[in-house]
Amino acid sequence: MNELLQKNPQELAGLKFVCSCGKTHSIDINDVRIGNHILTDIVDSLQSFPKGTLLLVADCNTYEAGGRDVEEILSKTFQLEKMIFSNPHLHPDETSVEQLRSAMNSDITGIVVVGSGTLNDITRYVSFETKIPYIVVCTAPSMDGYASMVSPMITKGVKVTYNAVYPYSIIADLSIMKEAPFHMIHAGLGDIVGKYSALADWKLANILHNEYYCETTAQLVEKAVEQCVSSAPGIMTRSPESIRSIIEGLILSGMCIGMTGSSRPASGEEHLLSHTWEMLGLIRGQETHLHGNQVGIGTEIILHVYQFLLQLDIHKVYADGKFRSFTREKWESHIKQLFGNVAPQIIKQKEPYVNFNEAAREEAAQHIVEKWEQMKEHVFLKMPSPSSYRKMMEDAGSHLGPLDLKLDRESFRLSLITAKEIRQRFGVMQMLDDLGLLEEVAEMITARYYL
Repeated sequence: MNELLQKNPQELAGLKFVCSCGKTHSIDINDVRIGNHILTDIVDSLQSFPKGTLLLVADCNTYEAGGRDVEEILSKTFQLEKMIFSNPHLHPDETSVEQLRSAMNSDITGIVVVGSGTLNDITRYVSFETKIPYIVVCTAPSMDGYASMVSPMITKGVKVTYNAVYPYSIIADLSIMKEAPFHMIHAGLGDIVGKYSALADWKLANILHNEYYCETTAQLVEKAVEQCVSSAPGIMTRSPESIRSIIEGLILSGMCIGMTGSSRPASGEEHLLSHTWEMLGLIRGQETHLHGNQVGIGTEIILHVYQFLLQLDIHKVYADGKFRSFTREKWESHIKQLFGNVAPQIIKQKEPYVNFNEAAREEAAQHIVEKWEQMKEHVFLKMPSPSSYRKMMEDAGSHLGPLDLKLDRESFRLSLITAKEIRQRFGVMQMLDDLGLLEEVAEMITARYYL
């Protein structure tokens, strides 16, 4: 176990081992290369690819950041076609997926994508669909999807996570990534520190519902978080060591998704808040921040929730019995108010998983009371305070907060109540709902920011 925790992502690539959690974990990435001026390494990584034509995928920004150099390197050795998205503000939706599909002619036997979040999500999804392997050249340390096996996509206005495939190889050139815009570097930091609440949600689900939990994977993610937090101050000087720490942490986090077969180690309520805000931006035709920037904001909110829980008298909460007043009508009303025309799809997907029965809700609340001290010891007390978290982010140069989302007060409040409805998994906001406290806490947090 200790030996595993000492390994970096380059050493973890291709690893397969029997874990104490009972599963056999494997990381089916051929190789991970991280260093300065290493773009030419892509030729070595491609040697075992099927013979044929490579498709180079980029957008107008990433083509200039590294795609043009990759094209020059590859064109000397390989047959090459390219698909350059003209829109620098792509969304991982049906339109962009179809554009990439249309470039996948019968000669294409491999894909090289030069970019970060959306480009990687689209390419990974199409690679999975077509069974054609891909390599990713990272242009910014902005998200943990480089090594992931899932693709979060927007389908009919709803953010849905689809199974996908590992990249064959990851090329992370620090000399390119350190020149990324600061907001993209801060997005990577935000995505990593979001693991505070992701791991907490996962442990809550394990304690309360006996959901599968892997201590080894959790410790690997914790290591990635600690590494990034310790190097955060160097971001403002674009320190190569800080950029390396962030990209290694992001790749390691993505690997852990594949190891467990779930996004649990890397994604919790903070991600659902980010997905909700992105969906609202699309519905309303408004610009949103990068996913990782929003995750950073969402993490601050969830830390306020845990601070509230630490001070809670759980026996008084149970005696008050507010959880008994939950109704289907109120549940649907919140979703309709926030999501408008997209609401029916969300309601249809989530309704089978929602507990409207009063006796069952009483039992759920009782169970939370019984497990309270265990959750307090293993989850609540381990969370950083919102103030220490805010200071760490500000020291790294990230000053984003909930007001930067540009949401009106009521939309913000409703997003805290309804974000959990876009997935079918348990988290801290669901626990608040099971206790009848969600609306109270949502108003408390809203009032903190909307004076």
